[in-house]
Amino acid sequence: MSSDQTKTSSPSDELLKSIDLWLKWDQCETTRKEIEELKKNSKWDDLEVRLSHRIQFGTAGLRAKMGSGFASMNELTVIQATQVAIGFDARHQSHQFARLAAALFAHEGIHVYLFDSITVPTPFIPFTVKKLQCQAGIMVTASHNPKDDNGYKVYWENGAQIISPLDAQIAQSIEENLEPWKNKAWNLDIFNDKTSKLISDPIEKIRDLYMSNLSKLCFFPELNSSTPLKFVYTPVHGVGQPYAERAFAAFHFQPFISVDEQKNPDPNFSTVKYPNPEEGKETLECAIRTANKHNADFIIATDPDADRFALAERDTSGSSETGWRILSGNQLGALLGWWRWFTWRNRNPDVNVKDVYMLYSTVSSYILKSIGEVEGFNTIDTLTGFKWLGNRSNELINDKKHALFAFEEAIGFMCDPENVLDKDGISALAIGSEMCAYIKSIERTLYEQLDHLSSLYGYHINNNSYVICNKIDVMLKMFDRLRHYDQRKDQHTTNETTKSEKKEPEILVQYSNKIKSHLDYVYPKSCGKYGITGIRDLTVGIEADFRGEGKDEKPTLPCSSSTQMITFYFDNGCEITIRASGTEPKIKWYSEIRKKKPMKNPSEENPMIDDEQFRKQTKDELDELVEQVVQEFLQPKQDQLIERETTAK
Repeated sequence: MSSDQTKTSSPSDELLKSIDLWLKWDQCETTRKEIEELKKNSKWDDLEVRLSHRIQFGTAGLRAKMGSGFASMNELTVIQATQVAIGFDARHQSHQFARLAAALFAHEGIHVYLFDSITVPTPFIPFTVKKLQCQAGIMVTASHNPKDDNGYKVYWENGAQIISPLDAQIAQSIEENLEPWKNKAWNLDIFNDKTSKLISDPIEKIRDLYMSNLSKLCFFPELNSSTPLKFVYTPVHGVGQPYAERAFAAFHFQPFISVDEQKNPDPNFSTVKYPNPEEGKETLECAIRTANKHNADFIIATDPDADRFALAERDTSGSSETGWRILSGNQLGALLGWWRWFTWRNRNPDVNVKDVYMLYSTVSSYILKSIGEVEGFNTIDTLTGFKWLGNRSNELINDKKHALFAFEEAIGFMCDPENVLDKDGISALAIGSEMCAYIKSIERTLYEQLDHLSSLYGYHINNNSYVICNKIDVMLKMFDRLRHYDQRKDQHTTNETTKSEKKEPEILVQYSNKIKSHLDYVYPKSCGKYGITGIRDLTVGIEADFRGEGKDEKPTLPCSSSTQMITFYFDNGCEITIRASGTEPKIKWYSEIRKKKPMKNPSEENPMIDDEQFRKQTKDELDELVEQVVQEFLQPKQDQLIERETTAK
């Protein structure tokens, strides 16, 4: 870059301001001296070229000639490119935590996009990271945990949550820097510095851009604007209300009915015991009362940080005790997955389906896989958590594939992976409401649509729940017992069998990977009347088919000794996974049985009777097995585990 530019008579005020900012910020002697010399010699045109615009991210990131000025590659522009987006929910201390984090970055000369004026949904942070090309994102939130909890969620430059090895590297860095930085930690003076541009609030830009992108996923605006359906919405004392209102408007709906007791942020979650709509009728009690008052058709809800979405439909059949049928995460995943495929395919009829993908976590229903097998698109299962679903979706998008949808049974839905690589309750709310309007327009209920999907893709029946375990040693002993089933206490009780009578041996699995090659594990062979045909243990890294020789293999999914998770495969086609939660003191189970109804002549008077009877028989079979597994494997009474109080009936 030449410095022999023709002198102009006088520089603009903007240029002088840029020069002052550069000299104020730049601590590199070489590039600082270059700008000082140009200013001294009144090389205003050269300074205009160097300072009037910023280096931009391109297909290869930042790339430009090295030299001084905002338009070039240098120490200051590299530091300035290292930006973060920070948001916070409505919990106690969230705003302060966010400000402390932002100030630390700013003190190091790193630009921070801090949503300082308003609480935001968690999905706004991964969206901001991508759209403003930040190097990282932080969301201060504990999602739907109890009011005394809080958390710190980290995203990387791709807009997805961090995974290995980044998580370990960050943890190591924390350990190496435990002493707070002198004169920087707890120093919020920068917020009073009106001349500093290191912290800025992007709320208006990001909110408008998010809603603009979301509106592109609206397929039936005329239907939405004219539907007579009434929706009641609750953010469960969280951040969702203003964003849900805008999302509804973006999809051309008339305003929904608000739950007055819960529409404003309240860090105490005053009206609920658990601020998690996944818990069912207890959390949605206020919404149900409001919906009954207004004779509404649907209840839509997001959790406190608005990354999860729940949906309930008025029950006109009278089969539910509340008068409302609250859909499970797997049922919603089936419906939203079908809807994303149906609407996307209608808009893209000529795209090769072999380039289309949907994803689900391994503890969720396999319904997407069944739909994909019929429709031709691909499906991928990942470990539990949207950090895996998001990063895998990002890989697909980078490979020029179409990642349409991902979900997890804990009412988490990623409906727009191109823009948000995490679960997103706001987009799911808008898309799900349009789906409701469409299904009602073809004179079906949501449950009738689920039955229709079952007739096309097979029945997928689930029974998921949890027990509360407040003692880590009890949880670890339970999983150890399942891996050493020959040593469990009931094996040593006296019985009428003689010593010469040998009990049928349990399945022995030789553990042969490189991590712990000296260990042998013995897993249960049956539970009640149901035989176990194989297991997958992602804690120790075994996948074994008991129907063969019992030889173990390395699972295809990543394994981790820090998480407890075992899947059992049963001879009736059922799968049950037992897993210790990573965020709550819970031992969870996830189960599914998949069956197709035999072809036969339906009942002449009511063909739906056979469908309902088949569904009930299948569900009864699953419920019986799950009850056996809970009592025999988890042993809640013996270990004094607290059984779940709420239900999603």
